[in-house]
Amino acid sequence: MKNIKYSFLILLATFIVACGFHLRGSQDLSSVLPEVEIQGVNKHSELGRELSRALAAAKVSVLDESPVVLKITRDNFSKRVLSLDNAGRANQYELNYQLSFSLLKKVAENEKQSYIDVIPAQSITAKREYLFDANQVIAKADEEARLNNDMRQAAMLQLTRRLMFSLKSSSLKSKKKAEQANKVK
Repeated sequence: MKNIKYSFLILLATFIVACGFHLRGSQDLSSVLPEVEIQGVNKHSELGRELSRALAAAKVSVLDESPVVLKITRDNFSKRVLSLDNAGRANQYELNYQLSFSLLKKVAENEKQSYIDVIPAQSITAKREYLFDANQVIAKADEEARLNNDMRQAAMLQLTRRLMFSLKSSSLKSKKKAEQANKVK
């Protein structure tokens, strides 16, 4: 019986390795985005620190001056009542988080500095629901703060994934165009 269990485990492990499964881990953006400047957010704010952490985990250097700018245009939390109890008090809320950004490249034209869109404006939204109990106000306030933090962290992961996908796909397109241009010559 033990031999069957061990054989099954070895067979299962072999199938998992053979199919190419691996844990996702952090993104490595350093090949397509080695450095970036962040605008639209204070680097000492909670969002600024979280954004710097996420970019550092993706191996991107955050600098005060860089030719590539990550511009944050919106960082907004909102709260909406979903249901009321029989006394008319809120007992369920929906929390919403919206993060809007664009990636720009600085271009100098006639001593003026302008920007071109590398990644046009995009929004990331996250929603969570939670039940509210008037007898547990402090615990529910902590739960709301944790949910807000989780939504912001999820948005940072999604931001790095979008940057990775957009930049890699644009670099592949430019390589294909260059190869086609070389073939024509």
